[in-house]
Amino acid sequence: MKNGATDVSRTDRFFTIPNLLSLLRLVLVVPFVLVLIAHEPWSKPWAIAIVLVAALTDKLDGDLARKYGQESEWGRILDPLADKLGIAAAAIVFLVLDLLPAWFVAALVGRDLLIGAGGLYLKARTGRVLPSNMAGKWAVGVFILTILVILLEAPPVVVSVMIGASIVMLLVSLFMYIRRFIEAAFKAAGEGPIGSA
Repeated sequence: MKNGATDVSRTDRFFTIPNLLSLLRLVLVVPFVLVLIAHEPWSKPWAIAIVLVAALTDKLDGDLARKYGQESEWGRILDPLADKLGIAAAAIVFLVLDLLPAWFVAALVGRDLLIGAGGLYLKARTGRVLPSNMAGKWAVGVFILTILVILLEAPPVVVSVMIGASIVMLLVSLFMYIRRFIEAAFKAAGEGPIGSA
């Protein structure tokens, strides 16, 4: 960072293009749910379109934040929040429509609740917000593909493979988050980081 003004712009600004894209992704949760529960012939095409727009905003917000130096604490909160709420809403609606198994939805929502609780704890204790990691982004990407193959009515074997891939990525990202959580908690306690794995 070159100066104090830049520090402020990267930590305190709310109305930036990346943050607005994250907010748009949050807003898109509502029409996504509504079109799916409508059970109309146009429901799935519109749901697919909304998923693609949401995926595009997820890609763009991070790229634009890094390119134009608009990374912020707000962005660290809004980006994963939009991901987690969108994923939870999609998973629950798919469960209600009998498109996803209950155990998968429970694992998905439980993992996000655990990460959310850890994030709140660290924020309260250290004032830090852990940014999304690459494993988490890959987990979101695989889940989006799982949603798309279901909406496109792919063969059951393809859906099963994608659900399996989603579970693997969820476990990997959870492990990576727990590792970073422990490191941050140890540093806050003044004990230094744990050894690298």
